[in-house]
Amino acid sequence: LEDIEDVPEALQDEETDAWIDYDEDETVEDEEEEEDIKMESEDKSEAVEEERKDIEAEPEIIDETDIFTDFMMEFEAKRTKEFAVGRKKDDDASEETPITPEDEDIMSDQVSTESSIHPCLRKINISDSQLKLVNPYTVYQVPNDPGLLPAFWLLRERPPIYSTDGVQKFYDIVKRAGLRSIGSLKDMLLTDQLNLRYYGLKSPVMKAICEALADNTFVRKLDLKDNKLSANACRYLNDLLLRNNTIIDLSLSGCRIGTNGAKKLYDAISENAILKMLDLSSCDIGNEGFEYIASALSNNQDLESVDLSDNHLDETCSESLQNLLSHSKSLMHLNLSWNSLYNAKTWKALNDGLKKNETLRSLNLSWNALGQECVPRLYNLLSRSRNIEKLNLSWNRFTEEDAEIIAKGLSKNNTLQELHLGNNPLRAQGVSALVHAITPNLSLNSALHLLDLENIWANKDILEDLEIIEKFRPWVTIKLGGILSNYHLVGPNIQRILLKRANYEAMLPKRKRQRRNFGQFVISLTDKQISRGMFARIYYRFFLTKFIQLVQKFKLKLSTSLVDEIMNAFEGPHDTVDQKLLKSFYLEEYPEMTLLTLKKKKLKNIKQKKEK
Repeated sequence: LEDIEDVPEALQDEETDAWIDYDEDETVEDEEEEEDIKMESEDKSEAVEEERKDIEAEPEIIDETDIFTDFMMEFEAKRTKEFAVGRKKDDDASEETPITPEDEDIMSDQVSTESSIHPCLRKINISDSQLKLVNPYTVYQVPNDPGLLPAFWLLRERPPIYSTDGVQKFYDIVKRAGLRSIGSLKDMLLTDQLNLRYYGLKSPVMKAICEALADNTFVRKLDLKDNKLSANACRYLNDLLLRNNTIIDLSLSGCRIGTNGAKKLYDAISENAILKMLDLSSCDIGNEGFEYIASALSNNQDLESVDLSDNHLDETCSESLQNLLSHSKSLMHLNLSWNSLYNAKTWKALNDGLKKNETLRSLNLSWNALGQECVPRLYNLLSRSRNIEKLNLSWNRFTEEDAEIIAKGLSKNNTLQELHLGNNPLRAQGVSALVHAITPNLSLNSALHLLDLENIWANKDILEDLEIIEKFRPWVTIKLGGILSNYHLVGPNIQRILLKRANYEAMLPKRKRQRRNFGQFVISLTDKQISRGMFARIYYRFFLTKFIQLVQKFKLKLSTSLVDEIMNAFEGPHDTVDQKLLKSFYLEEYPEMTLLTLKKKKLKNIKQKKEK
């Protein structure tokens, strides 16, 4: 109980000590003030002392809020007093008082003594006390705040502003990095295609190219074929595809980016909504890299054409391939050629994925060593598919037995327009089965336009089916290597040979007068048929008119055997010579003779008119 009673007294002692310290500090600060201020402070200290004594006399504990209230009141009183004194000094200083020469000397001595404390102010006519009264905020004005970002820009050179084509930006980056520039890039950046095939681009150059293309609005196709891009180059390319909004066609064929490069391109392939065609052929992606590409393609809903040929894919990628085909909603063309997708497991995954796919139109599986293992799945694909329009199965290992199964599935298909099975060991039997399957009798609703069986020969028994298809479906094109034993022997043209011989013999005589033009003789013939042994009536006189007599009359030096062969070659009915046929055939072989004959006839007519 005694301790509890002593608590109020202890609190009172602490409060009184705080007030004493406060008064002592105030008295120290006011020593430099004028005498009237000191007097007032002493009066206030006495008043505070009296209040302290009163507080000690009171038995109750003083509330802490009352102490702060008194403190604030005292502080406000002090502030008003200081402002009053300062205003009084300013008024005194503003009053004009006459200064005598003696006063000037006294002031100069005073300034010199006071400024000696500050050597830098010796030549300035101002005292130390006056320095304290100078307001630096009015003498030296504070400049306007430029803002945080411009203030930092003042520390370094302002970055240049480039045009959207990126030409100057590319050359500046190359120059700063000390790289060799590409001269043709200046023109290509202003076109819709940037062709950088076989340039051997390294990672630093790829960085500059990607920076230049970031804001480019001209280039729509970027071709980087056979450049062997590193993982860093693929990372720069990934950033470019995330920023650029105009490139719709990207070719990385032969760049051998590998698994690491495929991993770097994952974000761009997944998120880019502008890219429509992507060529990743011969990139050595492998099964591990294909997982990244397949996952990215599953997320992308805008890519339409993807080339993944020659990437060492096998049955290990079956699950990724199935997911790609199942989840893709925009892919229309897929090239998987030059891989090893011949396993039954792979074809099961492929078939399951295509069941859920509704957009794929073209599928290329050439050069995959496809054979007997995948034929049952291929039959299901052909008979049940409702969206694939082009299927390339060329350069595989299908036999004639496989062709018969494929033909059954083909006869049930209603959507396939092009089927390529060339360069497979199908033989003539397989070709016959496939051609027979697309006849109107077996496939009523077939939409096939092209059956490519390049470099595969067929037998003659296929001719009947070909004629039926040509008659009822003329729009269907069938390409074959050829048809065995399908030929017709055609000998030389006897009529042409005889006429050439006649031209030669007519011009054979050594004497020029005896030479005759056989063509002129043929043109002089009529269009009627001339008899070999009949009589003709001319001017009421009968004489024997034969073809030989016409030849003799024209004075042609032709052998008798040649004349006989000509009459046999152009023989008419009832043992006659068809002069019209002879004339027409000769004019087809030698059309210039007609013009020459017309000119001569015109000259003769002109001479006859002059004589008359």
